[in-house]
This record gives sequence, structure tokens and C-alpha cells, in this order.
Amino acid sequence: MISMKFKWVEIFAVFSVVFVMTGCQRSRGFKQDQEFYTDTPTYFNKSADAKGKSPTQRIESMGQPRKRVVVFDFWNDTPVKAKDVGAFASEELRRGLHLTQRLILPADAKSELSTEDFIQGDKVRVAQLIREGRRMGVAALVIGRISKVVFRQRGDDVGLLRQAQSLAAVDVEIKIFDVNSGREIFSGGRSGESASNSLIAFEQENIQSAEYRAELTRLAARSAVGNLVQDVIKSIEKLSWEGRIAKIIGSKVYVNAGKSSGIIGGDILKVLTPGDDIYDPLTSAYLGRTPGQLKGTLEVIDFLGPDGAVSEVHTGGNFQEGDSVRLY
Repeated sequence: MISMKFKWVEIFAVFSVVFVMTGCQRSRGFKQDQEFYTDTPTYFNKSADAKGKSPTQRIESMGQPRKRVVVFDFWNDTPVKAKDVGAFASEELRRGLHLTQRLILPADAKSELSTEDFIQGDKVRVAQLIREGRRMGVAALVIGRISKVVFRQRGDDVGLLRQAQSLAAVDVEIKIFDVNSGREIFSGGRSGESASNSLIAFEQENIQSAEYRAELTRLAARSAVGNLVQDVIKSIEKLSWEGRIAKIIGSKVYVNAGKSSGIIGGDILKVLTPGDDIYDPLTSAYLGRTPGQLKGTLEVIDFLGPDGAVSEVHTGGNFQEGDSVRLY
């Protein structure tokens, strides 16, 4: 009987030691909960990632609606007048941008103007360019210039059938403009090349042929433009998204951006006046547009067509068609 009591005492003592050793240790879930609840960043306790962005700034920059962009036909500013090479280069850029699915190239935003129409001497007619962009209702404009085309051929010089390599290189330059602010946000260029190895049997088949040169030029332009796609994406995605009030009917406010742009139900949009264009009083040069004044906010409640949104007034009032909207 006494031995049984000692045995129970030993078991109780062992259990107590284990409980003390484990009971004081916090569970992994508890530890994760404590690490999740961090102090809210303040002036005295700032929290930022490696790039210097706070959690609010980081999340705010994610999932921005896609911007509407127009690419004007490029200007072939070279003595080599290969047929439609400017239009071909601009179409290649449009195709490359479309494939990324990160921008909208609206089919309804049409213009009879090309890059050359906005050039005067060595200057860009910015005011005219921005007016055209606002008329089309887009966020950014891309103009381009083919600044250089070079051809070379190397290989055998004699014989009825000659092995030769034909080469072409093209320099392409582009400029990107933010329609809202009226300022240039990117200027740069890339080069591309093309080559063809062939047996030349007749004179018209070599690089002296206009058709042959034109084909090589287009291939080189495609290469150059392909290298510009990411430059365009990065420049335009830095811009803040902006839309417009398209129509107001009763209590419903219709916005010119919806599901295709990336707007989601419940989004709060702030409504701003269009702002004023500012010109230099001495030179009449276009300087940009002032920020609009805040009028209130809208809440997205439904969608209309492929890329329209239906909203209702959240705060403020006196909204008008043409007022700009941005994510709150």
C-alpha cells in the first residue's frame, strides 16, 4: 500500500516537471499572432520596406487600374524611304504592348495625325499633342522616330551564284507624355538589326533591290521596337491612374473605366476638377496643368459594358461630366 503511494507521488512529480517545462513555452500560433500585431507606423515609429515604402504605400501601388495609351505612327526621319516602315514600327510596338496585357490600347481612340505632325524643327509641339490626347481620353501618348537606317552586304563578289550576307540596322527613338500633367516622362531609343544569308543569282535579288532593303529594314525595326516595350511599360505604370465622369443620370454617376481597366466593386473614387493649363507668358510654351480641386468621392456599385463603371455619390457633390476621377 505504501509502495503504491510512493509510485503515485513519483508519477505526479514527473508530470509536474514536464508541465512546468512545456507550459511556459508559447505555441507557434501564439508567437505568429504576436508577430502579426505590430505597432502602427507613426512619425516616431516608421515602418518601411527595403525600397523605403510603408505597407500602405506598397499596397496602394499594387493593382492599379490599367492606363489607356495611344501610340502614334512613327516618323521615318531618314533618307531611306522604305515603304511604311514608320507605320510598321509603331504597329509592332502596339502589338508588343498588347501582348503584355498591362496597358489598354483602345480601338476607339483614333487620330489622323502621326508623330511627324507634332514635330516643328527639333521641338515637339507639346500643347497640340496633349490636346489630342485629351480629346481621345487616354492617359499617355507615345511618339516615335526612326533616326537611322544602315545597310551592308558581305560575301563573294564574283560568280554566277554568290554566297552573301545582307545586314540592316535601325535606330528607333521614342518619347512618352503624361496627358494629365502635360509633361514628358520618358525619352530614349534602341537599336535593332536583321540579317539574311542567301545565294544571289540575279542582281535584283541582292541588297540593291528596294523591296529587299525594305524587308530587311522592317525586320530590324521589329527588333529595335521589341527592346522598347519594357521601357514603355515601366514609364507608364509609374503614373497615377485617372478616369473621367462620362455621364450623370439621376443618382447614378457613370465612369469611363470598369472591369477591363481593373476597377472592382466597392472602390472609392475621388472626384477632381480638370485643373488649369499653364503657359509661359513670354514664350507661350506649354508648362503643364495644375492639380484639380477635390469635389468629393464616389463608390463603385456596378459595371456597364466591357469597360464602364456605375457609381453613386459617397461624399461631396456638384459633380459634372468631364470631371476626373482617381482611386482614393
